[in-house]
Amino acid sequence: MEMNKRCESPVILRVTHEESKRRWKIGLIVVNLFYLTAIASMGWSLIQDEKRKEFAILQRELDIMRTKESIYSILRNKGVSLGQGLDIAEVTIRQSKKLNLSTALILAVMKKESEFTPYALSSKSAMGLMQVHPITWAEYVGKLNLKVSNHAAFDPAMNVIVATHVLKDLFEYYKKSAKSEEEIWKSVLSAYYAGVTSLSQTGMTQSHVKYVADVTRFKGEFNEKFQD
Repeated sequence: MEMNKRCESPVILRVTHEESKRRWKIGLIVVNLFYLTAIASMGWSLIQDEKRKEFAILQRELDIMRTKESIYSILRNKGVSLGQGLDIAEVTIRQSKKLNLSTALILAVMKKESEFTPYALSSKSAMGLMQVHPITWAEYVGKLNLKVSNHAAFDPAMNVIVATHVLKDLFEYYKKSAKSEEEIWKSVLSAYYAGVTSLSQTGMTQSHVKYVADVTRFKGEFNEKFQD
């Protein structure tokens, strides 16, 4: 009896070993399949993410192109040349995004101040597309380190850069004390029109009210145009 057990032991051991090896191979295959499936799934997700990102980029570029076309169509009707029109559209969109200012608002101020005339000069010497006063121009040329002369105020792109920074700084100044967005912009536009000192001394005069109302109306008209 003991001899039979000793004779059978190697056979049992070998069978057990083969069974164990078979289970190990199956387990290895299952693990490899799991990892391959996981890698394939991750790869597919990455491809889909890249496609979504590419689509989002294309959508943004398309939106920018549409906005540029809308801006240029406005300027073209005012007799602005193609080159200047494209420059104005480009810088308006760029400053809008950079300073978080409404594109329609920037255009509304342009319309109210100069009727989109790059070389406009007021009786009080305010210059260019958005009618920047020489004192304000000199202040912001230094602040923004632009290295340009007063004559650059008649360059549409430079004029928009300076004027939008003025608007943004006025917004930051008045948002500290105003209670609502509407009140902030009333003060911003009034100060842009007549200066912070004038507004603090006289308050909202009839001319201030008219200026704010006109810019607000133009802004609404441009917003509707961009949504078409």
